[in-house]
Amino acid sequence: MGNVVGIDLGTTNSIIAALEDGQPWVIPDDDGVLLLPSCVGMDDSGQLLVGQSAWRQYAAAPERTVKSIKRQMGTDHTVTLGDRTYRPQEISAIILRSLKQRAEAILEDEVTQAVITVPAYFTDSQRQATKEAGEIAGFEVLQILNEPTAAALVFDLDSEDSENVLVYDLGGGTFDVSIVEITGSVTEVLASHGNNRLGGDDFDRQLQRNLADRFLQIHGTEVPNDAATQARLLQAAEQAKIALSEHGFTTVREPFLASKGETALHLEIDIAREDFENLIKPLLKETLEAIDRALNDADMTADDINRAILVGGSTRIPLVQHLVENHLPDTPVSSFEPDLCVGMGAALQAGVLSGEAVDSILVDVSPYSLGIAAVMDTPMGPVSGMFSTIIPRNSVIPISRSQIYHTASNDQEIVEVEVFQGENPIAKENVPLGSFRIEGIPPKPAGAVPVEVHFDFDINGILTVTATEKGKGQQQSLVVNDTKTGRLSSHELHQSRDAIASLFNALPLLEAENEAWNDVDVTPGEEE
Repeated sequence: MGNVVGIDLGTTNSIIAALEDGQPWVIPDDDGVLLLPSCVGMDDSGQLLVGQSAWRQYAAAPERTVKSIKRQMGTDHTVTLGDRTYRPQEISAIILRSLKQRAEAILEDEVTQAVITVPAYFTDSQRQATKEAGEIAGFEVLQILNEPTAAALVFDLDSEDSENVLVYDLGGGTFDVSIVEITGSVTEVLASHGNNRLGGDDFDRQLQRNLADRFLQIHGTEVPNDAATQARLLQAAEQAKIALSEHGFTTVREPFLASKGETALHLEIDIAREDFENLIKPLLKETLEAIDRALNDADMTADDINRAILVGGSTRIPLVQHLVENHLPDTPVSSFEPDLCVGMGAALQAGVLSGEAVDSILVDVSPYSLGIAAVMDTPMGPVSGMFSTIIPRNSVIPISRSQIYHTASNDQEIVEVEVFQGENPIAKENVPLGSFRIEGIPPKPAGAVPVEVHFDFDINGILTVTATEKGKGQQQSLVVNDTKTGRLSSHELHQSRDAIASLFNALPLLEAENEAWNDVDVTPGEEE
């Protein structure tokens, strides 16, 4: 059996980690670089670019480059590279396949199994798409693991005393907060909350809009709205954001950004950290509200938290630590390798699942409620379309739970089971997961036919629903991930795996050809 690894598949960067003597370590590329930019592209000759080479191309050729694909996971969004259209899980699979090759080169052995992390607040469809991406890349996916949970696994305690730890995970595209109880080798998640559309990408966009506004003020002309110019401005904003984490001021220089008549217009302005902080502070306040929600769900106050851990690249922004410290005034706030600890925790869990001698036990929870639409009694009488919770949020997983319902009308012959996740009392205001029918119910008065609805929620956060009509014993079931938008069929999954493999199988030939070209005068740009 080959090696087992842990993977943090991030919005901005991804890493792959392994275990050695029970300790996790991040696998570097040939140049010793640990982070792989989560960026995929094609150069103008049709060669696949992954990581840094794709990121460098983005500003010049955004139409041939894909970044932040994690935000599209679980949707039917597609992108075109070369002569082929790709779904989000296929782009993610290219990133994962690149990490797999990196690990196999360093470990000098086949890598077959992986634990892959996702934000705690990822929906069922996003989790399933991530699992598919791993399978397309050639992995057996042992578990889809929540990112803040993975981070918590890395932090050892000095004693067997219990600690309540708040994990604040702010990455490139998503945000999570989890309340975790750590007792020796046991890590138990008590509550989670988050936002799948909040992260460093949003801060970049805020600064990009600000740069465009200032350009207009200076030159009286708007920044051109074409993709290439906007990509340049976005990349400049991202680089300014990174610089402002270290310095109080930075200068943004983008020459020839536009023209007025025959005059070239350049962008050259100073950005103060305080100005940037004012742009993103409203977004960061949402994360503080999520802290309060998670504490409330865990039946705790800030005084019950022994320490807070900052995870994710966006926590390098000084304002983030400042706001968290002020919100939790008596709680020590720290971070340890915020870009790496999630992947390292995934490697620890991978070791546990593969039977290695790892002193770690994990208890995780569902971050959202699961249930069905039902007719429910209210002070105004029976109301249809209400959300009936079967598995409450923050239930320990895996979990199985059943509930008995009854027909709502006389001589009812069909029962439709509509499955949702969320917290709104009105079913359709929550996230729909799928539906199915039981037909041929014996005609009886309303309420006379019981129907048992059974939910199985597995360790990967994937749900199976079974409904049984107790009269004739008729039964129908739904594996929620089989019905989701963007879900690949078994045939499509095999096709995708073959297509992605063929892209990578071509790379050694290209590299060999490049080595041959080194004998003639070839520029570094042409070698990449």
